[in-house]
Amino acid sequence: MQRSLWILLLGVALTACDDDHTDQPDPVAGKPEPVPALTTGTYAVSVETGQELPTVGKYYSGADGSKLVVLNGEQDRAQRVIHYDTATRTWHSSNQSGQPLKLEFASQEKIADRQLGLNELAGSYSLSLADGRTIPVEIKGQGQINSLDQNCHFSGKISESPMANTATYQFTENSCAALKNNVKGYVVIDEDLEPAAFRLLSDTVNAQDIWAFSS
Repeated sequence: MQRSLWILLLGVALTACDDDHTDQPDPVAGKPEPVPALTTGTYAVSVETGQELPTVGKYYSGADGSKLVVLNGEQDRAQRVIHYDTATRTWHSSNQSGQPLKLEFASQEKIADRQLGLNELAGSYSLSLADGRTIPVEIKGQGQINSLDQNCHFSGKISESPMANTATYQFTENSCAALKNNVKGYVVIDEDLEPAAFRLLSDTVNAQDIWAFSS
């Protein structure tokens, strides 16, 4: 009888302990996402700014959870670059300036996906900076990129990306002051920017939006 009573009391205690655990809120599940999570694909998006016209851009979402948002400003140059780091599960913004990141889309429309291969990038290009400067570069078949400008030398590697219409790049050498904030980032194809073949973007603060034209 005494043993049965102890078993009953133990069961009640375990049930109460489990109830206490169940009542605890999940901090991760309850935390709102700073950027809307769209399914795999590429989207044209817009964000209301309080001005007459909204800010427009593109949203790239990969099957592995990686995400990239590019919002354009004057002359279609990138005003804000935001990416989701799958390793740390955090969003990073090029001009966050210490303020909490919060983005809401006024509109979103899925557009065509195109898997970007390294071989199709091979060729000679002229990189155009927003201030009018140009840098001649060469991209080889396996994604090696090299500057041909002695006054702005850099070299690096382009790699395929799980996000359609994009690749990633990383400079292994960079002695070009104009690109000091562009040592790594994304190669992005955007048909709206034609005749530019692609753009080089980084979410580093003060990074350049570099457009590449075939030469």
